[in-house]
Amino acid sequence: MRGALGFLVVLLAASPAVAVPAAPRVASVPLPRGASFWSVEPDRGQLLLTGTTTRGADCAWVTVEPGSLRVGAQTRASCARPSVSARRVVPVILRDPASFRQRVRVARVDWRTHHVSYGPVVMTFDEASDTHLEWTYEAGSLWLFDTATRHGAEVLQVSAATGRVENTVRLPRSSRPLLAANLDGLWLAIAPNGGAPARGPAPLYRVAPAARSATLVRRGGRAALWLAAAGHTVWANIVSGLSSEEIWRFDGPAGSARPLARADQLNASAAAVEPGSGALWTLSDVPKGGKFFSCTGERVVKIDARSGQQTVVATVHLPQARCGGLYGSTQSATFAYGAFYFLDASATPGRLYRVRP
Repeated sequence: MRGALGFLVVLLAASPAVAVPAAPRVASVPLPRGASFWSVEPDRGQLLLTGTTTRGADCAWVTVEPGSLRVGAQTRASCARPSVSARRVVPVILRDPASFRQRVRVARVDWRTHHVSYGPVVMTFDEASDTHLEWTYEAGSLWLFDTATRHGAEVLQVSAATGRVENTVRLPRSSRPLLAANLDGLWLAIAPNGGAPARGPAPLYRVAPAARSATLVRRGGRAALWLAAAGHTVWANIVSGLSSEEIWRFDGPAGSARPLARADQLNASAAAVEPGSGALWTLSDVPKGGKFFSCTGERVVKIDARSGQQTVVATVHLPQARCGGLYGSTQSATFAYGAFYFLDASATPGRLYRVRP
């Protein structure tokens, strides 16, 4: 018996190792019908997706388990009453159907009881195609921006704990800016479809916490395709001319600038920062026939945060022939729980994709 066991052990040791199937690098799940989801973010061990109903003007929320991609229960309610939220405070717009002038209040959400309470009106603005309210979070602050308030372009710094306005800063008028925030404050860049009053190279501004005014950090290129921030660093994909792209890095409160790498073939519209700030993740269009009239899919690209080197991790073939995977908003993608997640809102139904490194 011992001899037989010994022979078996030797035989197993000499045999080739059995390949254990690895978890697929790319996985996806269809999302509930009746809503177009535009935001995905980590929320207490799960993913929370936020969207807008396809009928009516309500909002929709659904949870997804990051490991199994199991879709949880869906909640629908008025967008002005966000009973489900990954954040304690949420900006809401109180729309007047008889007027273009809209009011903004900050809602406080209790995720245990789903109770919603409101603070006073903190901003009013005239809503048009290029004056939508924009916001981002970081370091205990909610930052709100609109270009068409009663005082022109304006930034509010709001406590992410209490919902109270802590600072108000006026800015040069600009439309459709890109927003990103880190420990040094709010950063604003001009998007390709946006605009600034000054001619010449596109500006990059910083609004420091408790500052009285915005600081012009740099001018360069004609626009930024995306802007991302974490810790004390900001990254931007600066486009010059018709197609010349370059990844820049800005460090510290002063935004010490240095170019990292050319990115002429990246064609990305937004980026998510991996926790630890070692890498950024984005999508790059795969054009059909080499022209961007339609796209066959998206390349998932990992960008080294220090060198700007770009590595294609996977290529996702999407069912709908369209371009612009992230639609210019990092809210539609996140890196959490060890993977990169992004939404395809153009598919019917929409899908959530997960890409493991």
